Amino acid sequence: MVKRKQMADASAQAVPVPPLQEPSRIPNVLRFPTLVVMSMLLSSALYSGASEFGTGDLASVMRRRDEWWEISGLLAWKAVELAIGWWGEYDGWDIACLTLLSHMPYLYLLTTFYAVRPTTMWLGIAIDVLSTYLPFTLLRDSSPIHRAEVSKGQVANRSILNDVPIKLYTSILAAAVYGLVVFASFRGWLPVYLALHFDGLRDLSGAHEAALPFVTLGFTLSGYAAQSFLFMPALGAKPDVHDLQMAEFNPETASLGQTVWYNVWGYSKRSRTLIKRTATLAFASAMQTGLRTYITVEGVELAGAGGWAAMWATAAVMVGGIFWWVGDVDGVSN
Repeated sequence: MVKRKQMADASAQAVPVPPLQEPSRIPNVLRFPTLVVMSMLLSSALYSGASEFGTGDLASVMRRRDEWWEISGLLAWKAVELAIGWWGEYDGWDIACLTLLSHMPYLYLLTTFYAVRPTTMWLGIAIDVLSTYLPFTLLRDSSPIHRAEVSKGQVANRSILNDVPIKLYTSILAAAVYGLVVFASFRGWLPVYLALHFDGLRDLSGAHEAALPFVTLGFTLSGYAAQSFLFMPALGAKPDVHDLQMAEFNPETASLGQTVWYNVWGYSKRSRTLIKRTATLAFASAMQTGLRTYITVEGVELAGAGGWAAMWATAAVMVGGIFWWVGDVDGVSN
């Protein structure tokens, strides 16, 4: 995102950023297990309660899960999702945005092609987000990126982070990328692919009758979540020790290993933050969508679930690439 020639100024800007505070009195060794238990219990309770208010249309498309590996696989992936957020030092808002972006493709499939009501989709997303956001918020304080009162010494580009028009424009941009990827798939390879690998598909009119403006509008919330999870943390990242080391890199005296490392990972803190979060989003989107689609939806082949998941992972990578381009401008501090 930031040109490497700009890293020479890193030593003048590097300010240590304190780690996320831990408001809970629970011992460190017990916090992650507590997080997993809290999240799974909350999710189970909310889904059980929601079943009383009209989510029965999901039952008509669900596959019976009789094998132990199906249930254990979903539970294991849930724990992995939480581990990614916990050891990635995400706060409640980070994990809420990641959950929305990675869980939405599965429910979007059901709403678009299996006649599941939109209200059911949004209720499912709300439950998934709340069951991760609340435990993280209780066990971990907010990141400095998400606290407007934090000083500029801890967060870079604070004025830009608080700029509402920039948040709006980048949210629209991310929504447009998601909409364009999905619309192009609807107009290209996806309908035939779904017909071949999704036995029991109810309706393909959602693909054939799609219009780009309306498809993009449907990803408005996803666009906002993407800029919150990808763009803002990268923009607010302060230079660290790695930046100082890269600024001191001398190609004339460096060893082969140092030269390779510089060319592979010699990016600024901002760029590394964006790369890691984009990779995390693509991975989480692919795994969550692929596993949940294959294990829970009746008649879905493994290849079908994989293709559907790959589309969303591609969209995540493209959004990250667009944000890299947007942030690589003069006037934005490194």
